[in-house]
Amino acid sequence: MARLAAQVRSPEFISGLGRTLEAYFPGISYVVFHFADKGRPTALAHNLPPSLEQRVLQPYAERMYLLDPCYRHWQAKRRPGLASLDELAPAGFRKSDYYATYYRDLGLYDEAVAFFPLDEKDCVSLSFGFYRRNSAPNQAELIATLEYLFPLLEALIHQFWLASSLHLPTPDEAPSLLHSFGHDVLSERERQVAWLILRGHTGPEIASNLGITAGTVKNHRKRLYAKLNINSQAELFRQFMLFQHQETLI
Repeated sequence: MARLAAQVRSPEFISGLGRTLEAYFPGISYVVFHFADKGRPTALAHNLPPSLEQRVLQPYAERMYLLDPCYRHWQAKRRPGLASLDELAPAGFRKSDYYATYYRDLGLYDEAVAFFPLDEKDCVSLSFGFYRRNSAPNQAELIATLEYLFPLLEALIHQFWLASSLHLPTPDEAPSLLHSFGHDVLSERERQVAWLILRGHTGPEIASNLGITAGTVKNHRKRLYAKLNINSQAELFRQFMLFQHQETLI
């Protein structure tokens, strides 16, 4: 931490932050993200091998962040803190196709994240991925250590940002794919239900979130499935993936 503090006015601070994380948590996989008010997240530093970088970071920055519980938590709360994946994700997340496609297929079985706001709009996020059960640190130990280090890390990151000559690329301010998905065939309420299904929310959670009954949720789900000519959540997820891929090519 002393070495990191000495770099607080240097462009080397971000890479130094990564080395500090590896010193405290040998074997952990991490990514340092910048979350902007608009546009895609930017990976500032990471220690992922090239194979994982291509499979994890590229899809995430292009489109998968839209359904990411950690990113959506920051967008909704915008406050400092740290949490595990299960604390941030809806109850049905681990049964969702997003989890099956983006987490389980990558061997990513858990995640912890720390949020360090820079102002009301921007945030530096430390994401810790648990890929290897035998070599990764214990999650509870990691979170306890982060809680201890959090005030110091928060102060250092904030001071670095104030003094930094780092200029991040401005992301494209394209309209959210979540808000344009199905706009030509689905009603506004049906799209809201579809977004919540994609994020892994259960029927009761959707009902509570939208202030409607569980029966009404079932009716909306039935109608949106019929309009999209699908029969399952997995097909809904595949349609969303196809849609956002087409949008990226436009």
